[in-house]
Amino acid sequence: MRKPSEPTYRFHKSSGQAVTWIQGRYYYLGRFGSAESHQEYHKLLAKFHANPGSFGVDKSRLSIAEGAVRFLRHCKEYYKESPEFRQYARALQPVIELFSDCHVNDFGVVEFKTVRDHWVKNGCARSYCNKQAKRVVAFFKWLVSENLVKVTVHQELKTVPPLVAKRCSAPERPKVRPVDDATIEATIKHLPKVLADMVRIHRLLGCRPSELLCIKPCMVDTTSEVWTIKLEKHKNAWRGHDRVLVIGPKAKQLLRPYLDRAEDAYCFSPAEAMEQRLADREAARTTALSCGNRRGSNRKANPKKKPGTFYTVIGYTKAIHGAARKAGVPIWGANRLRHAAATAIREEENLEAASAILGHRSMSMTENYAERSLRLAIETAKKHG
Repeated sequence: MRKPSEPTYRFHKSSGQAVTWIQGRYYYLGRFGSAESHQEYHKLLAKFHANPGSFGVDKSRLSIAEGAVRFLRHCKEYYKESPEFRQYARALQPVIELFSDCHVNDFGVVEFKTVRDHWVKNGCARSYCNKQAKRVVAFFKWLVSENLVKVTVHQELKTVPPLVAKRCSAPERPKVRPVDDATIEATIKHLPKVLADMVRIHRLLGCRPSELLCIKPCMVDTTSEVWTIKLEKHKNAWRGHDRVLVIGPKAKQLLRPYLDRAEDAYCFSPAEAMEQRLADREAARTTALSCGNRRGSNRKANPKKKPGTFYTVIGYTKAIHGAARKAGVPIWGANRLRHAAATAIREEENLEAASAILGHRSMSMTENYAERSLRLAIETAKKHG
């Protein structure tokens, strides 16, 4: 998956010609150093940059595996740091495993349904199967745009309807619900202080987990009564949308100690959490220092895996899962804190306020996060029912 290097203008010693190498093939350009050879070189280079995915491809021999490699190279360049590249790689994995040698024009409705049944048989949720199936269709749409496959292949795949709830054997994924405050408090008792504060701040801000983990002191504007954090990297940055986190009094009190560090350092550090965990364990030690191991005496000098400078979403979620198990409460994920914040704001204020805090462009999206309050419905029924 390495990025192809820029083709160079070179001298072919045995023939005296200029030559260039583009995607596994030599192109002879004429007498080395001549104006015609340079003109031919720049013409080939222009064609290559215009269609890097299909340049020099023998369409009569293009297999699914070769097309997938070209498409994933395109995804890596297009999506950059977005996790969408990994999702496309997962979607194409069964396609390559089952039909790697199949010609791209021979992939039809039967093969497409076979791939979808592969996910169903492996117990994947219906919504997941439908999303991954859409990515497979997008793969063939890209091949059409690169003139590598007949347009009829993409049109045929689009005729396959998605899996419908209760009309297929794929299980339903449970809806993400807000986590209640009692469960949160029980969980954070088993987390280091850094992670416990992260969960509390996350619950107050209602942001995405990735937005919380990227906060640095240089991003926090403390000049006004209500602090603000303008994020440069976020989910909808590629659409040109702005995302600003608003820090109220409660969140300010929790976040303030984590601003006392280098301006470009991450506020929440796994290394700091590890140090706190070891310090707490040492403080709770009951064995005399003359007996047993001292702190750090039984650890490797150069371990393969060391605490990083910032938390990943996976690491943050795993820490919450482990603490929930210790607390004896149902395991919950970090994104449920966003749902909890949205539901609380909707209940105390209104849906528009919840939409503003969550950073949504439409309130219809906020409805997926902010649950309707049963308590409010009961109170209303008492008055009007």
